[in-house]
Amino acid sequence: MSEKEEFDIETLIAKFITDECNQSEIEQLEKWRSQSEENEKYVADALKIFQRAKFAVNEKFDSKEAWKKVSARIDSKPKGGTAFIGFWKAAAGLILIAALSYLFFQSLGSKEEFNFTSETEVQIHTLPDQTILALNRESVSKVTYNERKNTGVIELSGEALISIPEDKKVNWQVKVEELVIEDIGTEFNVKAYPQSSEVEVSVLSGEVHIYKIDTDGINISAGEKASYNKTTGEFQLDVADRNVAAYQSKVFSYENQTLENIVTQLSEVYQTAIFLEGDIGNCTLTVNFENEELEEVISIIAETLGLEIRQTEEGITLSGEGCF
Repeated sequence: MSEKEEFDIETLIAKFITDECNQSEIEQLEKWRSQSEENEKYVADALKIFQRAKFAVNEKFDSKEAWKKVSARIDSKPKGGTAFIGFWKAAAGLILIAALSYLFFQSLGSKEEFNFTSETEVQIHTLPDQTILALNRESVSKVTYNERKNTGVIELSGEALISIPEDKKVNWQVKVEELVIEDIGTEFNVKAYPQSSEVEVSVLSGEVHIYKIDTDGINISAGEKASYNKTTGEFQLDVADRNVAAYQSKVFSYENQTLENIVTQLSEVYQTAIFLEGDIGNCTLTVNFENEELEEVISIIAETLGLEIRQTEEGITLSGEGCF
């Protein structure tokens, strides 16, 4: 083996240990390992060195002591036709250790974690790649982001609207209990409160893939909603509620919607109780609201349907004789 080939093997081992090899490189290294027991032992020793380096990150790190342990292993290289000799033997060993250290600590430095908790207010967070995460009330999310690998994972309990930039530089996954949701360039809402028997995923634009581990799952396109039954493990496709993200945007669009359904949604978004008196729940309304205060929204509804408004300590009451 030439000096250049020996150097290439050192580089392959460093990349293999830090999970940076492509399939072709893995096959090349496996072929070299199978040539002798010494080669296999060399790779195993390098793995041990790397594992000790990882352990040292969580302990008080003594660089001098670490180097003593590492340098002692440099002499245990393959012998015979693949052995290192003289200066090159030491140099190649140093290159391996340097490469392992660089790749490992680079990996640590590029990985970020964020923990978000919303209790009584909707929270809006901008992630490093400009993805927007809007957490509804009583929701918790842990985000793991790796800039170097362009990957990210959002673990969610509760409800969130996730808006991915159009240039989509990061491959995001959303994990909800046993479900995984993969973005295919999109904006989508996930509703997954622990106390609910269902998980709902509504796609506002683009497309997502939702599945359980070891299952194919289904694709959901813009305007569709998938409901996952936690008990049966089955998915059901339906039309998405056009106002599913209103808790974040305060934008509502109603077309021949019943007043009962409208006030139920308004109560949830604005966190104010709204009561109906009289036979008015089945009154229908076609109207749009865009970032209006609740008082203005109620005033427009009352004027349109000819209703009276009464404000009490318990909330807002709408009353009337009904719609014919």
